[in-house]
Amino acid sequence: MDVINAFTIDVEGWFNMLDIPGGPGREDWQRLEDRDTAQTLRMLDLVERYGARATCFMLGWTVDHRPGLLRDIARRGHEIASHGYGHDLLYEMTPQQFRDDLQRSKEVIHRECGTLPRGYRVPGFSLTESTPWAFQVLADAGFDYDSSLFPSTRGHGGMPSALRLPHYVDLPDGKRIREFPISVTHVFGRRIAYAGGGYLRFFPYRLVRRWLRRANEAGEPVILYIHPHDADVGRPRLRMPLKRRFKCYYNLHTTMGKLERLLQDFRWGTAYDVLNRALPAAAPPANATGRD
Repeated sequence: MDVINAFTIDVEGWFNMLDIPGGPGREDWQRLEDRDTAQTLRMLDLVERYGARATCFMLGWTVDHRPGLLRDIARRGHEIASHGYGHDLLYEMTPQQFRDDLQRSKEVIHRECGTLPRGYRVPGFSLTESTPWAFQVLADAGFDYDSSLFPSTRGHGGMPSALRLPHYVDLPDGKRIREFPISVTHVFGRRIAYAGGGYLRFFPYRLVRRWLRRANEAGEPVILYIHPHDADVGRPRLRMPLKRRFKCYYNLHTTMGKLERLLQDFRWGTAYDVLNRALPAAAPPANATGRD
């Protein structure tokens, strides 16, 4: 298999949780323990051990308060992308608020490492049918690609009928932006995510490997996403409903072992490099391929 997959990390704090009633507010974040710098570097150490590079979608707040982490990631040669600034849900923002959040994120990243991010991922994958304006805002802000589309059902978004493979989004003003959706497979006629976050922790490795191998054998690159706190067994537990608690804390101890096996069994690179192989920036507009 000559397919390279994308290894991506959403670099944010263990306390940057969405929709947790009574959870830490933004005014509390600075006083909470930084556990995510060490976890991020631990993941990058593993990636580098197997000769790969990752894309780090950096939360602007984290860059502002942990600037040394961003500089270290950039020095090590990994791709720097944007995860926005304040970790807000897209569908709760206006286009102007989204524009301002993007700009603030770009400014802090450029200030700390001299890089302007080419890629973006929205918190919570909260891109929905109600927020098509986000692509135009991203293109206007100079982003080359987005990786916010979750082509299945999800609590904070999800677009079950969307294209599931990398594709172009052609905009009303003639601009275009590339989209690298989160990878899904079909199980009993339903689209199921498997290569990241709680999904990776929930499914046995043999299933993850089977689904990823099936995609690669079809010539399809897979995008893996992970958070530093997905591997932090000692992270503080926040009070939340039982179902949400299960999703957040189940099988944390298995994450690093599964990541290492994935790095052993498959080829990995940055989202930008993988996307360039699958979908050249200068290619003609995409048609309706990649849906199923």
